[in-house]
Amino acid sequence: MFVRAAAWYDITTPPPPVNLNLRGRAAGQWRVICGEESLRFNPYIFAQDWDNHFPGTVAHEVAHSIVYRRFGLGADRRRPHGPEWREVMLRLGFEPRVTHSSDLSGVPIRRTRKFPYRCSCNVYALGTRRHRTAQAGERIYYCRNCGETLRFAPEEPLAPHVKAT
Repeated sequence: MFVRAAAWYDITTPPPPVNLNLRGRAAGQWRVICGEESLRFNPYIFAQDWDNHFPGTVAHEVAHSIVYRRFGLGADRRRPHGPEWREVMLRLGFEPRVTHSSDLSGVPIRRTRKFPYRCSCNVYALGTRRHRTAQAGERIYYCRNCGETLRFAPEEPLAPHVKAT
């Protein structure tokens, strides 16, 4: 798939390495670290629903790679799922979908710890990284409704359905 797309856009560099080491809710991921690209896929999601995920997810991540190789990450950088990405997806013969809607039961999902933060109108759940940044005084978080500074409230119960931010 990469070779075909690369030929359309006169890209002569070899395809990025592929790893089956992605975990969580994402079926695939394209990333660049220090200029080195890689494609990562979630073997649990592929094993659960190969026909629904494999072709479309691979096309999705290959499209990211093609757009990156055409435009880079500098001033000419394009939106991750912008018109250039959609064009590559359509040329590959796939609907340019951004997310999947598969049942993830049985797929190992990492649960993030949540920390309650309060203002005068609401309780928010901050994830570990934001909690540590706030506690170190490196960042101040504000309520989107009242604009008040969020304060750590360890005594405050969190609803089980609250998603960490």
